[in-house]
Amino acid sequence: MTIAATGALADGVAVAPLETTVLGLDESTTIFFVGMASAVLGTVVSWTAYRGYARNDSRPMLFLSIGVAFLTVVPFVLSHTIARVTDATDATVLLVVTACHLLGLVAIVRSFRRSD
Repeated sequence: MTIAATGALADGVAVAPLETTVLGLDESTTIFFVGMASAVLGTVVSWTAYRGYARNDSRPMLFLSIGVAFLTVVPFVLSHTIARVTDATDATVLLVVTACHLLGLVAIVRSFRRSD
């Protein structure tokens, strides 16, 4: 991680804005790729759980699959879609992501109940 600072004076006080780069990428690009990696891994886990549901006709595996998807994939897709397509505020995007996380956790808790 590299931190580069450029000096400037504001009201007689030295101000050093920091620019952080990771592997030569800026912060927003790094955050995007880390989120993408999380979404891809979440897709693999969710798909595996769904295959378990399809193979064994196990409803808990279906709810686990839905829960993992709502914790990893759906928030990533919605947050980037909403941010690019609409003029929504950061608070609105955060509300959508938090609602997805809540739905995912509810689905996972529901998967703990054995109703087969």
